[in-house]
Amino acid sequence: DAARRDFQRAVSMLNNQNYEQAAGLLENVIEQSPGVTAPYINLAIAYRHLDKLKQAEMHLKAALDLMPTHPVACNEYGMLYRKTGRFNEARAMYEKALDRFPDYYPVHRNLAILCDLYLDDLDCALEHYEIYGRAVPEDGQVQMWITDLRNRIKSR
Repeated sequence: DAARRDFQRAVSMLNNQNYEQAAGLLENVIEQSPGVTAPYINLAIAYRHLDKLKQAEMHLKAALDLMPTHPVACNEYGMLYRKTGRFNEARAMYEKALDRFPDYYPVHRNLAILCDLYLDDLDCALEHYEIYGRAVPEDGQVQMWITDLRNRIKSR
């Protein structure tokens, strides 16, 4: 019960961008419940926002040790790889998540961004932007990206 309450408080702190406080609380939650993936993932998110990328990566590895295809952990790890310039590893991580969880749409969006902006794989980008756009039609920004991408593909 105490760990669950602390976890909920930490998530609230993350939502309010109190990353340092959330990280401290999440460290305690992990001590109390070391076999649960969510605190590791949220701690990694806090560390990413604090630009403590080695700590973020360490906690994402721990989460994936517990559940190797956890879609949120894979998505976060892919973003971390992208941020650190490891683009092929980012793609592999996103694809790993999609193999098991094809309906986890944030991964489609992030894979599309990676393929579009970093890998120059426009076909991959269009495929995943379109999947994401159909699933999240209220995201008007992605619709603009799809239009732009189609125009760039036509002009090749």
